[in-house]
Amino acid sequence: MNPPATTNPSRRRFLRNALTLAASSIPAFYFPLTADADTSAPASSTNVRFLLRNDADYAKHRQIFNKRITAMPKIIAVCANETGVQAAIAYAQQAKLPIAVKSGGHSFEGFSTNDGGLMLDLSGMNKPKYDKTTKRLTIQPGAKLGKVYEYLHQYGRMIPAGSCAGVGVAGLTLGGGYGFFARQLGLTCDSLQRVRMVDGKGKLHDSSTNPELLWACKGGGNGNFGIITELEFKTHPAPTHFSSHRYKYRNLTPTNATQLAERWFEWMKTLPNTAYSSWVLNGKHVTVIVTDTSSTPSAALKAILSKLKAGATEVMTPRKDAFLRGIQRYKGGVEPMYFKNVSAGYYQGFSDIKALLPTICQQIGAAKLTTILQINTLGGAINNPALEATAAYPHRAFGYLGELQTYYDKATQTKQAEQIVRDIQGKLTAGGIKAHYRNYPDAELPNWETAYYGKSYPRLQALKRQFDPDNLIRHPQSVKL
Repeated sequence: MNPPATTNPSRRRFLRNALTLAASSIPAFYFPLTADADTSAPASSTNVRFLLRNDADYAKHRQIFNKRITAMPKIIAVCANETGVQAAIAYAQQAKLPIAVKSGGHSFEGFSTNDGGLMLDLSGMNKPKYDKTTKRLTIQPGAKLGKVYEYLHQYGRMIPAGSCAGVGVAGLTLGGGYGFFARQLGLTCDSLQRVRMVDGKGKLHDSSTNPELLWACKGGGNGNFGIITELEFKTHPAPTHFSSHRYKYRNLTPTNATQLAERWFEWMKTLPNTAYSSWVLNGKHVTVIVTDTSSTPSAALKAILSKLKAGATEVMTPRKDAFLRGIQRYKGGVEPMYFKNVSAGYYQGFSDIKALLPTICQQIGAAKLTTILQINTLGGAINNPALEATAAYPHRAFGYLGELQTYYDKATQTKQAEQIVRDIQGKLTAGGIKAHYRNYPDAELPNWETAYYGKSYPRLQALKRQFDPDNLIRHPQSVKL
């Protein structure tokens, strides 16, 4: 899975300065299996390499982006191709080991690993292939977003996605996928045309002969019922330019921050579809980011920028970069770090959080660890009602998405970070926020089945029963039989 396409500069500093791996407690929700390190493993081949805990490369392949998660798979299957995936599944069946699937390794809650089971590592399966005739991109699941942008740039093409370079495109897509370009071109999954998948029995499927599989992989496919081995996207012309604007408002009281949020929500009603914005509360300071891909800002965007400038304590000089350079400014970092980040819910508008925001702003301002509430614009092409029936993604009607982020430096701060998130998430839940983004999971979220998948959940369960009847592929919030 993927971290958010956040444009917050503080996050990028944390990413760049992340320390090397240190131990922390295994989250209780993993329900560890009783499994000591083995002294033997199945035979490796050119298709798959099996690693035990005492093997030299085990630690490298075990590592995921979130250092808070320290689960230890009993064995890691490093797959080179589809045949290797099938061999790994056959071994897991024989050994009765649950499978977790790692492509980019960016799952917020570490659902790409497990404790005492088999981690199926697809990071080496990362090759892209662009067809100039069909203008389609075929990629393997280990492909990361930054490299995909670079690869497609030579052809003047792109897929709509976020900005974090280290995020796996497969996980991003299977959970929906949004970012700077979604308001104009739709979610990442809306450009998905075909997938290949190995199911829980080791059988290969192609969505070209199973439309229901493609539907499920558009927002409902993360580690639920199969291993995606190939994805095919339609591509779009890359914009010529990528412009960005940033406004800072420092030392705000909870009342002032809430009033600024109310104004921002109102201004965003006229945001052009070529543009994106995020409202970011970091401690007592708010940063508003605006990006745009139009060659010349529209009158509506100019009016919004003028309003944002009024009252700002710091205004960044606007940048107008060539497309690839512009998106790379927001690429984030790739080194593992400590964090507890979760979905803070979908909103129709300011009224959904009006009563909650002052208290949340007060708590974030008083937090002893770096704590951020980021609200991102959705809407535009995402809201297209014609797309409702094409994808498992259930939240098109919402115009905004919140994310709660807590960052820290030492394993000893883990419980403190988790409690900060727990308290704020509890307020959101009590205040009626019920819909959440699957790519920003929260392991403690109540009623996560409907929160992530809404009315799509029963159909996903039917596919789970079809493709993985033994529940071999699973994590704490995978679709249930």
